[in-house]
Amino acid sequence: MKTVLNRSTKTDTGFLVAKNVLKLSIAGFFIGGFHAQDAWVGLILMLYLAYSLVRKFKNKAEDRYVYLTGSILGGFLGVCCEAWGIYYGHWEYHDLEGRTFPYWLPFAWALAFTFVYQLEKDLFASLGMERTRDKVIRTLMVALIFPTYGEIITIQMGVWTYAWPYQFFGVPLLAIFLLVVFHTGVNYLMVQICRHMGWRNEVFFPA
Repeated sequence: MKTVLNRSTKTDTGFLVAKNVLKLSIAGFFIGGFHAQDAWVGLILMLYLAYSLVRKFKNKAEDRYVYLTGSILGGFLGVCCEAWGIYYGHWEYHDLEGRTFPYWLPFAWALAFTFVYQLEKDLFASLGMERTRDKVIRTLMVALIFPTYGEIITIQMGVWTYAWPYQFFGVPLLAIFLLVVFHTGVNYLMVQICRHMGWRNEVFFPA
């Protein structure tokens, strides 16, 4: 019986990972394919984010305030990081007709939070994780693998390039490290916010 349950858990987790890889691939190819029309890409990402938030609040999901707060926090901090990197020439976006900052960036960072958060939440449930140490390790793995994969797609499609050396399919090792720091840092801030507000949540503030 235990073996059957373990196989079922592995199957569910494998399907979950594959589904999210597919979602990330679609998003990456969409941004990559239409990055020269960045205003339209920004509009579509904004509408999708709004749709996701409206659905959360309409259904009165328990994590709706976590979802909204994390989206705003991720979008704001992401824009700050982008402004720093672009200003100092650490990376450069292409095909923007003289501009340096794509319109879609704030919404992409906000959606990056929702993607990572939902994936972590689903993985914790699928694997039955309860120990904090296991959750932290899984969170670090998600922050390491998925954002890097998304960047590889868009970089290979000519959306932007990094100036840093030691690159892996266009993504520098330093950038991979900073992506992990960013996403885990946002998670840490969300932990503090959820504790302060009393928002019980499987990822940031479990009961």
